[in-house]
Amino acid sequence: MQGILVFASVMATLGLQIILESVRTLLSDESDFDLTKEQERWIIGIMLSVTLVKLVLMIYCRSFTNEIVKAYAQDHFFDVITNTIGLVAALLANYLGGWMDPVGAIVLALYTIRTWSMTVLENVNSLVGKSATPDYLQKLTYLCWNHHKAIRHIDTVRAYTFGSHYFVEVDIVLPSSMPLQEAHDIGESLQEKLELLPEIERAFVHLDYEYTHKPEHAQSHS
Repeated sequence: MQGILVFASVMATLGLQIILESVRTLLSDESDFDLTKEQERWIIGIMLSVTLVKLVLMIYCRSFTNEIVKAYAQDHFFDVITNTIGLVAALLANYLGGWMDPVGAIVLALYTIRTWSMTVLENVNSLVGKSATPDYLQKLTYLCWNHHKAIRHIDTVRAYTFGSHYFVEVDIVLPSSMPLQEAHDIGESLQEKLELLPEIERAFVHLDYEYTHKPEHAQSHS
């Protein structure tokens, strides 16, 4: 996750540098752009081939539910857009005027900055430990309640983001007369069941025999 933030910062910096260089080119009237017919054919052939491959990869990756593969799909979509804009800008610069090349570069840079800024905003919530949705917490509660007939009460169920996954904390109440070994086995098997869920990175199961205390065992200090 930190790698995404670092890479986004690098891409934003490069985008700003491209904007500055493009503006300098426009102001200095150095935007001469002239392609031969052979160069034009090579550019069109290469760009269209790469864009088509990226489009196929994007469609393929979107068929998966894994978040990492979905991130690849987003990256391929980004490449499709940037390649298309770059090709259109190059052709317009060749036929209409050289100034279209730096203008296209500015458009690409703005799109890059916007895309990676959105990515950063989406991942910030994962870094700060955002709570799971009520529906997902309800799903976890149902799973815990039906795990073993000896469970008397579900005291607390928490799930908060850890990267693209969740850390889960569960407090269950067992009979006070239950042997320690049996209680341990119930808690451990519930932990293993929770960690089998694809969204969960780590699960913590706490055992208790009553639920009248405060969940955090908070104490007031004078």
